[in-house]
Amino acid sequence: MSDQKIVAVKFGESEKTYDYFAGAFDVAVGQRVMVPVRGREASVTIAEVKDHSDAAKLTILRLDVRTDEQRAAKHPNGQHMWSPDGTLLNENGKRSVFDDVDR
Repeated sequence: MSDQKIVAVKFGESEKTYDYFAGAFDVAVGQRVMVPVRGREASVTIAEVKDHSDAAKLTILRLDVRTDEQRAAKHPNGQHMWSPDGTLLNENGKRSVFDDVDR
């Protein structure tokens, strides 16, 4: 059991939830976040914010700031057009030359 804030997340339309530590993020129900899943990352929806959980083992990675339209947009080859932080990507999944925000 932990004193940290916990989030219960849903993958897609599933009713089953999985617990993750919220870490330093200020989170709310309905918000989308990125979580680690079997060596990759997945965008999930927060279903509940909890005070404790015995099942939480991993921490959310970051907030997913994309809109639903950006999340669904893909290049003709199937690559995503937008990264979870809102950066425009080219057809190879790399940062676009049209994105003028330097990080």
